[in-house]
Amino acid sequence: MTDLQPEDRQETTGTGTKSLRSRLYRPGPLILFFTLIVAGLLSIAWFALKTPTSEPAPVASAPKETVPGPTAKPRQYEAELGSDLEDRVKQVDLAIIQAMRAAGLGMDKLDLQDVELRHHEGRTYHYQELALPSPDDRKAFMEAIRANLTSRAPKAVLSEAGQDRAMVTIFGIPTHKLFFAPSHPVAEPEIIPGPKVAVVIDDVGENMGVLKGLLGLDIPLTYAVWPNASHTDDAISLISRENQDMLVHFPMEPRGYPEVDPGDDALFVGMTKSKITALVARNLNRVPKAIGVNNHMGSRLTEHSPELCAALQVFHDRNLFFLDSLTTPKSVGRICASKIGVPFYERDVFLDNVKDPEAIVLQLRKAERLALKRGHAIAIGHPYRETLAALRSWAKKHDRKITIVSLSSLPPERP
Repeated sequence: MTDLQPEDRQETTGTGTKSLRSRLYRPGPLILFFTLIVAGLLSIAWFALKTPTSEPAPVASAPKETVPGPTAKPRQYEAELGSDLEDRVKQVDLAIIQAMRAAGLGMDKLDLQDVELRHHEGRTYHYQELALPSPDDRKAFMEAIRANLTSRAPKAVLSEAGQDRAMVTIFGIPTHKLFFAPSHPVAEPEIIPGPKVAVVIDDVGENMGVLKGLLGLDIPLTYAVWPNASHTDDAISLISRENQDMLVHFPMEPRGYPEVDPGDDALFVGMTKSKITALVARNLNRVPKAIGVNNHMGSRLTEHSPELCAALQVFHDRNLFFLDSLTTPKSVGRICASKIGVPFYERDVFLDNVKDPEAIVLQLRKAERLALKRGHAIAIGHPYRETLAALRSWAKKHDRKITIVSLSSLPPERP
């Protein structure tokens, strides 16, 4: 083995700067160095691309309210979600208020006497009884209400329900009863002592000649007017002019139907309560000055409590009484009247099943005897010429212990 000289050993061991440069510039270290630099730069570039651009932190705000469901909608409140019927009732309220303003009637004079939550076919509404001051021009005031109803509640109908009363119905459903305070004190009706007979004439509105003859008699009679007669309006006008009692002669199903036909707009067994309510209201509106109702035929319907009670409920709402013509001994009229609270009368004598004047007078004398025993009697006749002749004769010859009175002069019976 050859020994190296000292100079050669120093150069070989590379202990100086020259030796370091010598090592660095060798191919292996250079490649490694540049590889590390490139890797570092690539790493920096990769992190720069992956890191999202920073944004300002959002300002905290209250969460927005949304309505559950696939699409968010403006929130609705239950107080705004009334039934269609109740919404119309409120429009009627406003129509009345506007008419009062136009007539110069202060709201302090509007008295809400009663309000009742009622239900009709799943709809809830408020039935109201309102007392109003009597305006100077009652007719103009009523027309003002009707005009307001036309624009605000087209399905509402305002009708007279007596001298100082009116009713509003919506789809035939009573919603408002209006009472008008009299402009001057009303005298109490005279109390007539002794036995009394009231005579009711049914089927009014067809034979106008006989009606005029009856109105010409010097005795008070009570007239039951057909809602759909040929001369309903003319009959109402004549009876009103003579200031006589007027009833609605309401057609109801007889046992002999269809061979025995009660006429248009009759009530039938099996009708729904809503149908009866609407039909009754429509017929009552045709005789707006009526103070009560009696049945035309009805030997089948008056035996059925659900249908008759539904009709009597409307009579009650209109402040009308019910005279049961008693076309069947099985009538439930008294029971329904007691249940609902309707003033009730009941027929005692039919006058003219036999159309003979003398036979009719005999029936009138039977009514007299009943009145002498019980204090009063109610007889029902029809606008026949024979009945007119019999009443003319009886009016001159009746028992003077008997007073002939209108039906409204008799106190209603206690059902």
